[in-house]
Amino acid sequence: MYNQYGGAIFGIISRIIKDGMVAEEVLQQTMLKAWKNIDLYNPDKSSLYTWLHSIARNSAIDKVRLKSYQNQQKTDTINPNVHEGRAAKIATDKIDVDKITASLDEKYKVVLDKMYLEGYSQREIADELDIPLGTVKTRLRKAILFLREELKGEKALFIGMLLSLAALLILLW
Repeated sequence: MYNQYGGAIFGIISRIIKDGMVAEEVLQQTMLKAWKNIDLYNPDKSSLYTWLHSIARNSAIDKVRLKSYQNQQKTDTINPNVHEGRAAKIATDKIDVDKITASLDEKYKVVLDKMYLEGYSQREIADELDIPLGTVKTRLRKAILFLREELKGEKALFIGMLLSLAALLILLW
C-alpha cells in the first residue's frame, strides 16, 4: 500500500503541511491508521486511494490545527532545515488531475483546490474568496458530481489492487 500510494499521499499531506519532516510523520500516521482500520474500508463507497486520501487529508488538517504545531511554526529553530533542499518524489503517474479537471470551470477548480489541496474549511473559502457560504457549498457539490462522473471508469483499475491487498491480509492473518 505504501509503495503504491505513498508518494501521492505524501503530496497531499505536503500541500497542507509545509514542513517536510512533519509531513513524513503524518504520512506514517496515515499508513498506520489505514493498516489498523482496514476492516472499515468499504470498496462499495470509494476506491482505496480515495479512502487513503481522506485519512491523510484529515490527519494533516488535524495536525495543522494543533496549538503545539501552530506555536512551533511561529518560532525558528537554530538547526538548519536539512530537508528543505530535498524535492519530494510524488508518484502521480496514474493520477492526472489536470486532465480530469480540464473541462471543469475555473470557479469550481479554485474551490476544490482550496478545500482538498490546501485544507481550507468551507467558511475559510467563503471568507477568502468573498462569496457566500452557500455558493461555496454549491460549487463544491457541482464539482464533486462532475468528478464522480468523470471517474466512473477508474474504479475498475483499483479492483485488481484490492484483490492483492485482500490476499496479503489473508496471508498476514
